Amino acid sequence: MKNNQIRLAIAGINGRMGKNILTVLNTENENNILLNCILEKKKKILNNLDKILYKSHLLKINYNIIDVIDKFDVLIDFTNPFSTMENINICKKYNKKIVIGTTGFTKEQKIIITKISKKIAVILSSNFSQGINILFKIIENITKIFCKNKQKNLDIDIIEKHHKNKIDFPSGTALSIGDIILKIFKKNNIVKKINFHSIRAADLYGEHNILFSFIGEQIELTHKVSNRISFAKGAIQAAIWISNKNKGIYSMHDVLGI
Repeated sequence: MKNNQIRLAIAGINGRMGKNILTVLNTENENNILLNCILEKKKKILNNLDKILYKSHLLKINYNIIDVIDKFDVLIDFTNPFSTMENINICKKYNKKIVIGTTGFTKEQKIIITKISKKIAVILSSNFSQGINILFKIIENITKIFCKNKQKNLDIDIIEKHHKNKIDFPSGTALSIGDIILKIFKKNNIVKKINFHSIRAADLYGEHNILFSFIGEQIELTHKVSNRISFAKGAIQAAIWISNKNKGIYSMHDVLGI
C-alpha cells in the first residue's frame, strides 16, 4: 500500500450500490484509493460465496465491522437505517470517517448523526450523482425567484420513480428537494405545501420530476439516471474528499463545491 492511499471499506457489498461501487473501483484507475475490506450481513451472502474479486485478487467478505476496524480509513455505507446507525456509532468510537448513502432515517436518527459528526467526519447525502446536486442548486434559485415575485396560486409537485424493491417513499432525494423549497419559502414568511408522488415499478434506476404550476404556465425540471454508476462514482469521490477532514457533517454540495 502506498503512503498516500486511502483505505476504503464498503458496507453492503452485495447490495445494488455496493456492486456498482466495486465495478467502478475494478474498472477505473483510482490510484489514491484502496478497497481494503468489504462487509455484508451473513444472511445476504450469495451462493455461499465469501470472497469477491477486486483487481487481481479475491477479497474476503466480513460479517462484523469490528473485525476489520484497523484496516480502513473511510467507510461507504449504502445499507439500511438500522445497520448504518450501528456502523456510524462504531466509526465514532474508533475515529473512522463515513460516507452515508442510506435513506429513510427518522428525525431522531438524523439528530444522532449530526451529534456524531462533531466527533468524526460524515458525508450524508440522499443522492450522490453530480446532476441531481446541480439540480438542487437550480431549484434553490427558481424558488428564490418565485418568492421575490410573490407568485400566487403556485402548485408544487414532486414525482419520483424507483425500482419496486425500494422501501422508503417519498425517496430521500424527493424529500431533500422538498426541504430546499420549503426552507426558502419559510425564510420569506410564505406557507406552501408540496405534493409528493411516488412510483415503485420494475427496475427503475431513479427519476425525479419537479413541477411548478401556475395559471396558464408550468415549469418542469427532470433528472433521470440510466444506471447507478453515476451514484457509485459520486460516492467514491466523496470518500476521497472526506479523507482529509477531521470532523463535521457534509453533503455532496461540499464535495462538488457548489
